[in-house]
Amino acid sequence: MKSILTVFKFTFIEALRKKAFIITTIIGLVLIIGACFVPMVAEQVENADLFSDSEESKTLYVLDNTDGAIPGVQDVLTQMFTGTSVEVASEDLISEYEDKIKKDSNNAMVILEMKDNAPHIVLMTKSFMSGLDVNTISEAISPLYISSVMKTQGVSDDMIAFSQSSITSEVKFMGSMDLSGYVVGIAILMIMFFSIYYYGYSVALSVASEKASRVMETLIVSTKPSHVLIGKCLGTGALGLTQLSAFLITAAIGYQLLVPDDFTVMGMPLSLSSFTAASAILVLLYFIFGFTLFAFLNAAAGALVDKMEDLGAAMMPVTMTSMVSFYIGYFVAIIDPGGLIGTIAFYLPLSSPFIVPFKLLNSDFSYTEAIISLAILIATAAVVVKVTAGFYTKSVLRYGKRLKFKDLKGMKE
Repeated sequence: MKSILTVFKFTFIEALRKKAFIITTIIGLVLIIGACFVPMVAEQVENADLFSDSEESKTLYVLDNTDGAIPGVQDVLTQMFTGTSVEVASEDLISEYEDKIKKDSNNAMVILEMKDNAPHIVLMTKSFMSGLDVNTISEAISPLYISSVMKTQGVSDDMIAFSQSSITSEVKFMGSMDLSGYVVGIAILMIMFFSIYYYGYSVALSVASEKASRVMETLIVSTKPSHVLIGKCLGTGALGLTQLSAFLITAAIGYQLLVPDDFTVMGMPLSLSSFTAASAILVLLYFIFGFTLFAFLNAAAGALVDKMEDLGAAMMPVTMTSMVSFYIGYFVAIIDPGGLIGTIAFYLPLSSPFIVPFKLLNSDFSYTEAIISLAILIATAAVVVKVTAGFYTKSVLRYGKRLKFKDLKGMKE
């Protein structure tokens, strides 16, 4: 046990000091904090008057060439662009207005004219950087024209108001999936895959490099090869868990401090209410044992080679297995969360680390089912650890021709 802890400590500290780990961690934290700022910025942009974001005076000229077909335009535009002077323009001075707009982006002009027997709006600005949207202006002015026409037809004010009303609506989801659970579930699915893949590859690379450089010959003098393997996998797994924890803690703090309470996506609130303490513990357990399963498979692949250039080919079966398992989980999350494939993937130990965390947040199932799935994963991981440890012990000091699985039969430890 002491030798395992020694290898664990050495592996963890050495990997923690590597520039690659430090850089990827910093980049990840910056991206997470940046993502947390997005809702705040989006809300401020949405609520801000883009045409009045500086202290300089701003003027919006309004030229009405419709013979009064749209009454109340100036009042509506004044309400839309607070802090902006809305002035009635004259046709005779239009060239002067154009010169003012060309020289100063704080000026703009709205021209109302008749086109094909209907009002037409022309917005004149210096450039697209003005932040003005002609469609938004059209949506605000169109009801005025419709009301005016309906009044000339003798329609009552009550009927005019009714014609411009909208039916209230809401969405009720009968299942447990909501936008927040879906977004968090997909994010966890992605993080699980990249963590398992990246750190599993690190285990294989470490094993292969130590074997190729003959460092392993020195290591096994003082400890058993199986202890080296276990300590190495535990150290790399702890490193991955440390980085993942840093990301999750930063995301949680950023969510609490930076994301507005009333922030919505597609009209639906974004919250972490579906991510309970029980689901967090299960996600952690699935990460630990999912990583254990794939890390030891990668270690076996790394022990097969004695040249670094052969590592990619040796890892191909494990890489393909992890990618297929991930895409099964992703397919279930996107297309078939409650179907037959989802049920099989839920209990299959290779795919359960990817699909169960998503279903914890978005599906109706009992924790008993999750515990059964976790038990299958733990049992499978234990078998893989035992088999891989023996495989590693037999192959780690064998050099020359690349090992195949059939070559290990009959080899003594």
